[in-house]
Amino acid sequence: MQHKAPLFPAERRQRILEILREEYTVRGSHLSERLNVSEMTIRRDLDALEKEGLVERTHGGAVFRQERVIGKFRYQNSVKENPREKEIVARRAAGMIEPHETVFIGEGTTAAQVARFVPRDMPFTIATNNLGVVGELCNGNIELLMLGGVYDASTHSLAGPLTMEMIGRINAAKVFLGADGLSLRAGLTTPNLEMAVIERQMIRHTHGKVIVMVDHTKFGLVAEMAVAPLNRVDVLITNRKVPEHFKKDLAKMGLEVVVA
Repeated sequence: MQHKAPLFPAERRQRILEILREEYTVRGSHLSERLNVSEMTIRRDLDALEKEGLVERTHGGAVFRQERVIGKFRYQNSVKENPREKEIVARRAAGMIEPHETVFIGEGTTAAQVARFVPRDMPFTIATNNLGVVGELCNGNIELLMLGGVYDASTHSLAGPLTMEMIGRINAAKVFLGADGLSLRAGLTTPNLEMAVIERQMIRHTHGKVIVMVDHTKFGLVAEMAVAPLNRVDVLITNRKVPEHFKKDLAKMGLEVVVA
């Protein structure tokens, strides 16, 4: 029986990156088995890849580190991205709203859909600058408080000093945010500066849970503008089971992971 020749370190590391691109997160022991090398060798490979900024190390594994450099988030483009996954995540998030609460809903298509899945007869208040929420309302008992500002067609939202001032006058029970990127090191990120500023203000004026909704494709993604470190997030709702090694690192930061 002919054995395959072992891969050179550069080839092996390239293969590790290919596996991570497919799976987003992976344990070191899994890589060791697939590549037929020791776990010590895999640890050295992951250390080298982390130094190059290509992966983020986790408890016993790694997350694929992605860099996305784009101009601005665009609401209409986002509508077409992973619609089924977003709906599943938004439905689970909606179940966390309690009667008579006031909640912030941030920008983006996933956040907007939360309003669609709240029970029709439940009274509560939404405070948002996300105009996408208006088209999702199907509950006559919802009080919708639109945070004023200047309309931004690209994000389909309102922004500016008036938005910030209105947020500052509200103390919400919860805030529901989407995320363009979620990284252990960089935290929550977005390519849009104004979105980052507004969502930081929402977090600041929330006395209860900060709930972030993200599909698995955003793990390891880093956009240009920081919203908040992960230790400011209480609940992460995602559409795919999070591997234990990644979940442990999130738990250390105080995050509860909910799989929709």
